[in-house]
Amino acid sequence: MEILIYLIPNVLRVYAIYILIGVFLQKKEKHNLIYFISFAVFYCINSFLYLWLNTIIVNVASNIIPIFLITFLYESKYWSKIFTTFIVYAATMFWEIVVVMSIANFFVKEETVLISEFIEPILLFITALFLRTFIKQRFQVPSSIKAIYYFVLIFIPAGSIAIGCLVINFENGSIIKPLIISVILLTLNFFVFYLFDQIIISYKNQNELELQKKQNEILKLQEQYSRQYVKNADLQYDSIRKIRHDMKDQLSVVYAMLSEGRTDDAMDYISKNADIISSNYNIVNTDSIIVNAVVNSKFTVAETVGIKVQCSTVKRFDGIDETDLCNILSNMLDNAITACMKIPEDKERFVTLDISCENNIYRFVVKNSINGSVLKNNKRLLTSKSDKKNHGFGVKIIREIAGKYRGRCDFFEQENVFCCMVSLMTE
Repeated sequence: MEILIYLIPNVLRVYAIYILIGVFLQKKEKHNLIYFISFAVFYCINSFLYLWLNTIIVNVASNIIPIFLITFLYESKYWSKIFTTFIVYAATMFWEIVVVMSIANFFVKEETVLISEFIEPILLFITALFLRTFIKQRFQVPSSIKAIYYFVLIFIPAGSIAIGCLVINFENGSIIKPLIISVILLTLNFFVFYLFDQIIISYKNQNELELQKKQNEILKLQEQYSRQYVKNADLQYDSIRKIRHDMKDQLSVVYAMLSEGRTDDAMDYISKNADIISSNYNIVNTDSIIVNAVVNSKFTVAETVGIKVQCSTVKRFDGIDETDLCNILSNMLDNAITACMKIPEDKERFVTLDISCENNIYRFVVKNSINGSVLKNNKRLLTSKSDKKNHGFGVKIIREIAGKYRGRCDFFEQENVFCCMVSLMTE
C-alpha cells in the first residue's frame, strides 16, 4: 500500500516538473509523444530508485540527472539548461522541507513521510501553474474565466489538504484508510487541473483560429480591392487613350479650318467640344495625395462615360490612415459610378462627393442618380455581378472602416438619388 501511496502522487509531481521546465525553456519542433515517453522514463527511473535504493545521494541523482537530460529536448543554451535543472529541483526540495517541518510535530515519523508524499506534489503543482500563468507569456488565462481559475487553483488543493489532515486525525488507529482517501483526493486534484488546463488551451486555440480567420478575411478583402483597383486603372487608361484619339481627330479638324482661314468656325468648334479637352483636369486638390489621386482618377473616368461629377471637400484628413482613406473613397465612388452606368445615357447621370469635418468627426457623403429603388429589392446591397466570389466586398469594407473609427455607415434614397453617408471619429 505504501508503494502505491508513493507512485500515484509521483505522477502529479513529474507532471508539475514538466510544466516548470516549460516555463523556462521553449520546446523544439518535436512530436508530443517524444516528450511523453521521456517524462514516463523519468518517472519510472525516479520511482524505482526511490523505492529500492532510498538514499540521499541516489534520490538527488535520480532527479537532477534525468531532468538535465530532458532539457536537451528544449531550445536553450547550456547555462539555461543547468539553471532550469537546479531551479526545478530546488522547488521540489523546498516544498518537501516545508511540508515535513510543518507536520512533523503532529504525526509520527512514518505518517509524516506518507503525508508529505501526498501534500508536496500538490504544492509543487500549484507553484508550476502559478509560474506558467505569470511568467510564460504564451500561456494566458482568458479574462472571462480568471476568477474561476484562481478560485479552483486555491480552493481545491487547500480543501483536499484540509480533508486529508482531518481524516488522519480522526483515524488514529490505522493509517491505511486515511492514505486511501488521500490518494483519491490527489487523483481528483490531478484530473480536475488537467481538464481545466485543457479547457483553457482549447479556448486559446479557438481564439487563435478566429483571429486567423479574420486575418484571412482581411487579406481576401485587400486582394479583392487590388483586383478592383487594377480594373479601374485599366478603365482609366482606356479612357485616356480614347481622349487622346479624339483630341487628335479634333485637332486635325481645327488645323484644317485654320489652314483655310476659317478662324471663327475653328473657335466655335473648339467651344462646342471643350468638354473633351478638359475632361482630365484635377477636380480636387487637398493636402492628401491619396484623396487627390483617388477622387481625380474616379471622376475623370466618370466624366469620360458621360457622368456629371461634383465635389466639395476639406483640405486636411488628420487622424485617418491613408490606406483607409483610399479604401473608403474608392469603394464609395466605385459603387456610385457603377450604379450610374446602369442608367441609360439619355437620362440624368451624376455623382457628387461631399467631405466635411466638425469636432474631429469626418463625414463622407456620396450621392448618385438611380433609375429605380435599390434598397427596395436589395436591402443588404449584395453585388449584382455574376462572379459573387470575387465581387461584393465594397460595402463590407466601408462598414468595417466605419467601425474601426467608432463611426457609422448609412444608406438611404431620396427622389431617385441613392446616398451613402459614412462618419469617422478621429479622437
